Amino acid sequence: MLPLPTRRAVLAAGACLPILRFPEARAAAPAPADRVGAFTVTPLRDGLFPLEPSMIPGADSEAGRALLTQAGLPPSGPSPEPVNAFLIRRGAWHGLLDAGCGTVFGPGFDRVTAALAAEGLGPDQIETVWLTHLHADHAGGLLTGEGRARFANAELVLQEREAAYWSDAGARSRAPSAMGLFFDTAQAVLAAYASRVRRVSGAAELAPGVSFLPLPGHTPGHAGVLIEDGPERLLIWGDILHSRLLQVPHPDWTVIWDTDPAEAIATRRRIFDRAASEGLDVAGMHLASRGRVTREGAGYRWEVREGGGADDISR
Repeated sequence: MLPLPTRRAVLAAGACLPILRFPEARAAAPAPADRVGAFTVTPLRDGLFPLEPSMIPGADSEAGRALLTQAGLPPSGPSPEPVNAFLIRRGAWHGLLDAGCGTVFGPGFDRVTAALAAEGLGPDQIETVWLTHLHADHAGGLLTGEGRARFANAELVLQEREAAYWSDAGARSRAPSAMGLFFDTAQAVLAAYASRVRRVSGAAELAPGVSFLPLPGHTPGHAGVLIEDGPERLLIWGDILHSRLLQVPHPDWTVIWDTDPAEAIATRRRIFDRAASEGLDVAGMHLASRGRVTREGAGYRWEVREGGGADDISR
């Protein structure tokens, strides 16, 4: 098994991961559980990170500062944004979609296990973990502080392209050096769950009524999950957004962690259009509430779904 990154390595990544400057950010309550037919979907808040405009370069502008100011935030930021995982239940079956940061980013995170306990569940009761992608704030929670598998009985399911990318020495050599933290975490996760990893491709069915929706760009194998039961549907779109405030009105604003910014923009616009056209309910790993994307002129706006929880914690 590969070792977890050291605290020194985490801190050395600060130029790429400014969230580490504020490890004690206080987490607000996540949105309530949602019913999608026979499924119960419960957001699990792992913590908050303070998103600075420099992480979304387009937001380091007059337009970005105006949006922050209108939201009652300092024009130079940061805006506290959630890090979520999701507990998905159907009958006696329990699964997770992503697992939060775990101990990778130090204090202020690693709350998913406690959130599960509040739902009456221990890690050993999780049967499957679906991963949107292998970034450390989604996959770090799969490991204990000692680098062992936290979910001892769970199968880990992810896109083949995602596993291949983070296992590729060439991809690592081409990435910024600070991304070494992400490669180390991804490889430690794949090693810890080696006998229980299932790799799938494309719009694979994960379970009856649940399917992957490939959303590449943020990472090569980034994917959302579409949950359907009869007429009820919920799209959990992973990291299509890191800031509802900044990226809904400006879908061409990328984040510094996008592997392929141009593809990330095209994917975001495509899924915005689909969500708006189909009236999809949407949740995400960096959204404080469930809602819908609607068209507004040449752009889009966010509408909180009734009963979907408070709007973004930063405003």
